[in-house]
Amino acid sequence: MNIWLVSREYAGIAEAGGVKNVATSLCESLAKLGHKVTLFIPFYGCTDLSNVKECNAGLENYPAQIELCNKTEKVFFFTGIMNGVNIVFIRHPSFTEKKAVYTYTEEDELKNPQHKKGQGHFDVNFLNTLFQKAVIKYGELYCADSIPDVVHCQDAATAMVASYGYFSESFSKVKFVVTIHNAGPGYHHSFASIKDAVFYTGLAEDYLKKGLCQYAGAETVEPFILAGFNSTITTVSPEYAKEILEDRTDTAGLSQAFNKNKIHITGITNGIDFSRYEPFDTKKSLLPFAYNPSALELDGKYKGRAYLLQNFASKNNDSLPAELTQYGYIDSDKEEDSVYIAYHGRVVHQKGIEVMCDAAEKLLYKNLNVKFIFAGQGSPELEERLAYMAKKFAGSVIYLKGYEKVSARLAIAAADFSLHPSWFEPCGLEDFIAQTFGTLPVAHGTGGLKKIIDGKTGWLYQPNSAEKLSELLEKLIQMVKEQGRKVLYPMIKEASDYIHQNYSWDKVALEYEKIYWGRI
Repeated sequence: MNIWLVSREYAGIAEAGGVKNVATSLCESLAKLGHKVTLFIPFYGCTDLSNVKECNAGLENYPAQIELCNKTEKVFFFTGIMNGVNIVFIRHPSFTEKKAVYTYTEEDELKNPQHKKGQGHFDVNFLNTLFQKAVIKYGELYCADSIPDVVHCQDAATAMVASYGYFSESFSKVKFVVTIHNAGPGYHHSFASIKDAVFYTGLAEDYLKKGLCQYAGAETVEPFILAGFNSTITTVSPEYAKEILEDRTDTAGLSQAFNKNKIHITGITNGIDFSRYEPFDTKKSLLPFAYNPSALELDGKYKGRAYLLQNFASKNNDSLPAELTQYGYIDSDKEEDSVYIAYHGRVVHQKGIEVMCDAAEKLLYKNLNVKFIFAGQGSPELEERLAYMAKKFAGSVIYLKGYEKVSARLAIAAADFSLHPSWFEPCGLEDFIAQTFGTLPVAHGTGGLKKIIDGKTGWLYQPNSAEKLSELLEKLIQMVKEQGRKVLYPMIKEASDYIHQNYSWDKVALEYEKIYWGRI
């Protein structure tokens, strides 16, 4: 098949959230299956071309004219290849001036104080619309004899491609697939009103009204809803597909709109690209020592813990990477006797950070022999909460604010348990990474986190309260104290074996093939 995948981010080229991992792994897996795969992505100021081969600027002399916001915008295309995947970059000054995929950077704020670090781009609707229209225009201009069989759009920032394709004669026989990675508030890339939607898209008002969504007194036009009328909608786990179609309050009206319009959602659980994480190969895992959880060869895991404590969590640390700020420290005098619990991920409300902090404090006040490792960045108020706790419980808590790949992976690999207290979770990759590294996940039983088999490959708890989480963690801490760390070994092996057998991207790609062929 000739498959186009449309994404605002891609691992190794322009990275932001979890979409990059899905886009990359799915593209590469489909290419291995023999399909012709082409990725469409904007060319940002932060784009990394170091791994892109055969860059070809031949089309730079043939720009496309895009009608947008009552003006004509000129966009340029250039191509490349990366790991068997064809890449089409879409270039326009509005993208090339951006230093990050979705948000402003510290550098942006220094140049313009109105562009606050971490804040979404003010021209996001312009960016999304320009990019999506350019994908369709590329097909119309340059692919008369090679229109794709399938166009697969990743998340709301690309969901309108299906609508623009619907009105293009060139794409009349193309199957469109739109994957929801997150239906929560702030991820919809919606238009604030019908008037706004008409202004940006140029589509008829009658058509756009089909995408109306009412929530909290506002009436928005939702790309996901419009996509539901002329494409197949998928999401990243069967459990999350069910949750989206429930009468929920955490989708900002999408659940109700999907149900009202009788739009079906198919859930396919994301995979994990083990080739990027396997701990027995330090070049892939980026961990300091090799080990193999499936074979219960774990010496390297615990050597890595000692390495983390010395280089990232010590009291007088002068070797921290520039990307990180350290709060608190861990006293490693009794390293072998302590139970280590870690969190790595976005520091935002969705991830249940408040629940995690409250539960951790309950345990720390009991003077249990437990150490907490927190790593990540996000909402300033939640970052401050973690920093405060690290200072308050100095010796038992470390918070590494920021993101740096080696320390992020090491934080999870060094722990006995990883925390996943999300209020909702479409799929979850961090639990996969933890199991790959021989760390057992403790998670709120919601959405894609339900792929953890309670008591066999990790632990699930409900409801999502500090009391319930701290109660479960205290039992696990006591279990390790009484029976020794080896009591975890059978589950470590089972978790590693289970995800390797069931969640490789090579297997997940076969499920997407069924979607493309219309067999699901």
